[in-house]
Amino acid sequence: MDAASDRGDLLAGGDLLRQAAAAYARTLGPEDYWWLGVGLAASTLADLQEKEYALRRIQQLMDRLGRTGVEGDWFERFLVELAALDAEGLLWPRYERDPDGEMVPTGVAVNPAFDAESGYILALAHLAIARAVNEGDGEAVAPLAEAIGQIVAEGLRPEHRAQVRAALEIGVQEP
Repeated sequence: MDAASDRGDLLAGGDLLRQAAAAYARTLGPEDYWWLGVGLAASTLADLQEKEYALRRIQQLMDRLGRTGVEGDWFERFLVELAALDAEGLLWPRYERDPDGEMVPTGVAVNPAFDAESGYILALAHLAIARAVNEGDGEAVAPLAEAIGQIVAEGLRPEHRAQVRAALEIGVQEP
């Protein structure tokens, strides 16, 4: 994929998050939008890594999220798909590995104002970190990780949008 195609796909992802509540025919809360942002990042990573099976499974899980939320074995199945992509870090700052290697909640709550745009910018921030890691730009990771923590726990601010878009070289265009 070329850069223009990647940018178009990312912008389309933002539109999908904004349309999710209507598509799911239920009211979505902050945690639902957080999961959708994580799912968008995971789907994009699966697509970029050309892991079609993982991409389909993640999409199926996102559809199930829309119908029933994170009930039953949803989290465990989603975690398996993230592990297949080596992308369990997408769950940070809300989940981390304990000393026994189990994924456990950190106690970080999703900000009550977290919405579709927050989920979209969260997904972009995760993708910016993946890009920085792939390009060997370790200095870019810490500020982006800090932004992710702030977006999730404190809420999306204009400087987060600018920081993430600059990291991905998207520019100032609105999705």
